[in-house]
Amino acid sequence: MWAPAVVVSAFPREEVEEPARGSRLELATHHQGQGAASPRPNEAAELAALAGTEESEEQRNRFLVLRLYEALNARDARRAQELLAPDLEWWFHGPPARQHMMRLLTGAEKGSGGFVFSPRSVDAFGSTVIAEGADDARQLYWVHAWTVGPDGVITQLREYFNTDLTVTLLSGAASAKNAAIAAAPPKQDAASSSSSSAPSAGASSSTGPKCLWQSRRADRAHKSLPGLVLAI
Repeated sequence: MWAPAVVVSAFPREEVEEPARGSRLELATHHQGQGAASPRPNEAAELAALAGTEESEEQRNRFLVLRLYEALNARDARRAQELLAPDLEWWFHGPPARQHMMRLLTGAEKGSGGFVFSPRSVDAFGSTVIAEGADDARQLYWVHAWTVGPDGVITQLREYFNTDLTVTLLSGAASAKNAAIAAAPPKQDAASSSSSSAPSAGASSSTGPKCLWQSRRADRAHKSLPGLVLAI
């Protein structure tokens, strides 16, 4: 079931000295064995290779989200504060009892016995970062769709528990086409109408949504879950 959009005051702010941001290499080595999100295989080598190159927007956003999981699993509120907007918009789809992230973000879930989000994959598409993971022992599967704002902090979370998700890209060509039609002067005659109709047909063939990402559950072949589509 859907929970309506909620504005979460993530980790009530305290007047504390701002900690230093973790480096990309620290991400692969920090808090190993302390419940932090595990990096992908060979990620340390990838990070080292990227050390001397300029990061893309998607790389920055992906590492931002990985740092957040690391901070949350370490119950490090100070580090998490750096990465989250003070008023985070949160959407939830799934069993109400599985709103673990809400409790983590608000500080309601304390101690070391809470739910640990260890993403199996993290993929970035512009300002949207998709992470998925599972708790096989409890037969739980989750997907997070994070939105990173232009100032480099996370502004929105869409959370899905025991839900198959498909992420699609809505082509900007459709919006551009509609704007051009609205701005165009009225057609003068049939000839002008005929000449303008040909490119419109060509443009319409490229305005369909494009699938960017789909849930990759290991048990998808023999277990069915509700499915949703997220358009970005």
